[in-house]
Parts: sequence; C-alpha cells; structure tokens
Amino acid sequence: MLKIKVTLGDKQLSDQEQLFYVYPYRILSDPLHTRSYLVCYSRKAGQNDSDKIIASFSMARLNHLTVLEQTFYLNKKEISHIEKQITKYSAAYLIGKPEQITVKLTDEGKRIYRSKLSSRPEKIEALSTDDVYVFDCSLRQAFNYFFSFGADAEILSPDELRNEFIENYSSALTIYR
Repeated sequence: MLKIKVTLGDKQLSDQEQLFYVYPYRILSDPLHTRSYLVCYSRKAGQNDSDKIIASFSMARLNHLTVLEQTFYLNKKEISHIEKQITKYSAAYLIGKPEQITVKLTDEGKRIYRSKLSSRPEKIEALSTDDVYVFDCSLRQAFNYFFSFGADAEILSPDELRNEFIENYSSALTIYR
C-alpha cells in the first residue's frame, strides 16, 4: 500500500496537495503513450478502506510517495472492475464519475472531432444526432478534449461543465485582449 501526496491543478484548489492512500494495480500509459499513470484503487486520507474508488494518477503529479508496511490484495471482482474501466475510459480518465455529456458541434467542430483522436471520449451513437453528440465520460475528459474547439463546441449539458466552459472562455478572452 502507498501513501501519496498529489498536486491537484483544479482552479478551485489552485495547485494544492492532497493526501491519498493507494492500492496499486498497474502503471499504464495513455493510448498515445505520452504520459504514464498509476492505476489503482484509492481513498483520501481520513476515509475508510470501504470508501476506496478506482482512480489513476499522473506519475508526473506524484510529489511524495511512501511505501507502507500494510499489505493488501485486490480480489478477482476488483480486478475485473478496474480492467473494464481501463478499457472503457483509458488510464488517463479513471478518476471522476462518468456522466452523459451533450455537445453541439458546428461543421468545423465535427471536422475537428473526426481528426483529433487523442483523449477523444466515446460517442453514444444511439443518443446522438447530426449536430448534437452525446458522450459517456468524466467532466475532466470532456473539458480537456473539447475546450480547444472554442466556439465550434457548445456544451449543452451538464450545466456544471457548460458554466465551466463559459467561465474559462471569458477568462481566456480577457487575457488576450
């Protein structure tokens, strides 16, 4: 078992460190082999073992790592569950609860979507139309993927992600004026 401090770069936390207890599974690369991730079950300090969730941590953000004497074993069910999550979301986006993300794309947005493969979330074909695409992914994955589309991608839902885009676009425009 490991105890790690991770630098979180969220705007709300402004690069604060958080302490986690980690039950390692594997170190894996993202699909394009640009970053490595510690894939594991983890829990925040102060939580119980029963609170552990599947997570991944960028190896570049691991500041302080301590190997604990406490041992653990992942059972077959836990291993199966983590393997399914890796297959569906990749090692880069295991943290955060997957949600349905609805995005309206312009013609240029659709062209970008077809050509930008890195970190692209999986589209739910049955729920998508020609202009409105529905995805099953974390808010972080959707933000990281679609933010560079600019005005060619409008987040329709969830509201939390839509508001984050609006706020960040407004900030970016202010900086470049």
